Amino acid sequence: MKNKKYKKRIYTKSERSSSAKEYLAIIGRQLKRPIEKQDRGIDKKSAILAVVYGVVMAGLAVYAMQTAEKSQEWLWLAVVFIAAAIVVNLFRFRYSALIEILLTAFAPAAVFMLVESYTHLLSQMWDGPVILNLIMYYLFFGVLLFIIGRTGMSILIGSLLLGAAGLANYFVLMFRSSPILPWDLFSVGVAATVADNFEYKLSVRACNVILLILLLWSLCLKMRLKFKMSKFRGAGIAVMCAAFMGFCSYVQTDAAIKTFDMDTTLFTPTVYYRNNGLALSFIVNLRYLKIDKPEGYSQEELAKIQDEISSGNSDRNVSADNIDLTKKPNIIVIMNEAFSDLSVLGDYTTNTEVMPFISSLSENTQKGWMYSSVKGGNTANTEFEFLTGLSMYFLPTGSIPYQQYIKSEVPSLASQLSSIGYTSVSMHPYYPKGWNRDTVYDDLGFEEKYFKDDFSNPEILRTYISDWTTYQKIISRYEEKPSGERLFVFDVTMQNHGSYVKRYSNFIPDVSVVGGSGTYLKATEQYLSLIKRSDEAFKQLVEYFEKQSEPTIIMMFGDHQPADYITNVVDTGKKTGSNDAFVTSIGTGSDRKERYMVPFVMWANYDINASQGEETSANYLAVRLLKAAGLPLTDFQSYLSDLQQNVPFISAHALKENTGTDCGEEEAEALLKNYKKLLYNDLFDTKHRLQAFYSYE
Repeated sequence: MKNKKYKKRIYTKSERSSSAKEYLAIIGRQLKRPIEKQDRGIDKKSAILAVVYGVVMAGLAVYAMQTAEKSQEWLWLAVVFIAAAIVVNLFRFRYSALIEILLTAFAPAAVFMLVESYTHLLSQMWDGPVILNLIMYYLFFGVLLFIIGRTGMSILIGSLLLGAAGLANYFVLMFRSSPILPWDLFSVGVAATVADNFEYKLSVRACNVILLILLLWSLCLKMRLKFKMSKFRGAGIAVMCAAFMGFCSYVQTDAAIKTFDMDTTLFTPTVYYRNNGLALSFIVNLRYLKIDKPEGYSQEELAKIQDEISSGNSDRNVSADNIDLTKKPNIIVIMNEAFSDLSVLGDYTTNTEVMPFISSLSENTQKGWMYSSVKGGNTANTEFEFLTGLSMYFLPTGSIPYQQYIKSEVPSLASQLSSIGYTSVSMHPYYPKGWNRDTVYDDLGFEEKYFKDDFSNPEILRTYISDWTTYQKIISRYEEKPSGERLFVFDVTMQNHGSYVKRYSNFIPDVSVVGGSGTYLKATEQYLSLIKRSDEAFKQLVEYFEKQSEPTIIMMFGDHQPADYITNVVDTGKKTGSNDAFVTSIGTGSDRKERYMVPFVMWANYDINASQGEETSANYLAVRLLKAAGLPLTDFQSYLSDLQQNVPFISAHALKENTGTDCGEEEAEALLKNYKKLLYNDLFDTKHRLQAFYSYE
């Protein structure tokens, strides 16, 4: 059969004009009539949904008025949202296809704006990152749309996931003054164990965001547009997933960072997230999960560094055979949770002295300031620096070596002292899974481990085991040991852990700030009262060992200062400590270097050189301790001792290069490059680790 030929119709100019007018008329009618009523009745399901929605809104309003900033405008806004929800949900109708398409197109941008609005104004973001975030959101919603096949459900699920992420970031930022980072996913278990001790307050801004997300959900529930199942849907899912993953990989490249002018100041994660946005910042930070080799790193270069340092170390060839432990001290180290002296931030007066005993110590005592790499949380990083001598300065901001990098044995002060006959003991009166301590302590060489369940009949302050209970455990272990045994005890306390907002019947604060004011004044006074109890417990521990004949040295330092909501009450912008040239700090205000200063104190029941006011960092403290204990240094510790002469302190946020020595800025930078190479060799290049360099031979 022959194919029938059709003549191509040629439209006249008037006919084309008429067709265009008809098409525009159709669009116009759609825009004028965006909602098509199904009938004039009321849908019972929609009515129930409207009531539920209204109750949720009202409950949120009451909660916000009780816990958030007081705002009359918030109440009126809540009423408007409730009314809008009733209008949307009470009557039966459906959207036209055009309106549904427009809502689908607008939703990803709306969710992006809402997620960012939890913590800052959208106008504070940089332009380039805004573009990248929008692309990422649209690709993410595109993936959901192809997988689910329904516009309304894909928007609802996407806004739920991203809205929840934004809310989680809001609370994390509130509690620890730092946003959510990729490695925090490894810390979910730790967060869950302390979650009940925090008070969850919503700001007016956060409440408004939640209401708008709920309103978006109510709009989504009326959307009915969906894709029919076809052979192309699977291909669409694959293409969208590939596009999303490819884009996430692209934004992590140096080219993307430069082209779109992203903020690269990792030292200030709060500002970094504000400028770049939550989603983009989180994805870009994934690039730091893998640490690249330092420039110039090679086995030949390491051998050269080792030879230079080893030749100047007089403590080479140390072993248990040539050390008489009976002449060496027991070593007790206390890393005290959130222990700090807030007077470095501002001058304030309290009704009673907070640390009278520690302030009075002078004989056989060394006291000063330690620059921590963290504030408000991430305790494990301070103990990592102390035990290994490595510095967070060279690692990604917010990373947790205990969770990300330590997967096998790593040389530490514990393994070092165990190798010459000490019994290395770790204590932490909380759950063993926190920061992976139960396995990390094995990798660091501790022979004995004591966690929460190992403390019988403990004294509880608020919800945590007290400092004094852990000190009693130390004393008990000391009294049980044979006379010739020497102990190294590393005690990580919990007494002062946040939050400080709730009131407790078993702990009545007795420190008040004279003339103090502010929303969190009572919380700050609770914190200061806890520090006072730490001072009292430390006094009891010192007084006990003061009476013992065996030489014993005790070092205590704080892991970090508390979160901003505590320090803001007394912070007046005071400048404390080094302000010399070549002091590098992360910023001003709550991010200045004073925000990372915590006290350290070292006391012995035998003669040691006394000193006060020195500045150091956690990576150097073990060297100070070993010198005071009369114990030899490893080659690596000898290197740290020399480095400290030229770089007195180095943390993730503060660095001082000493201009009072013959070492200039360039020489100090060269020393730091070697430090970075040694860190990489010790922590990451374990196959080629210079084992003898980090331990006694």
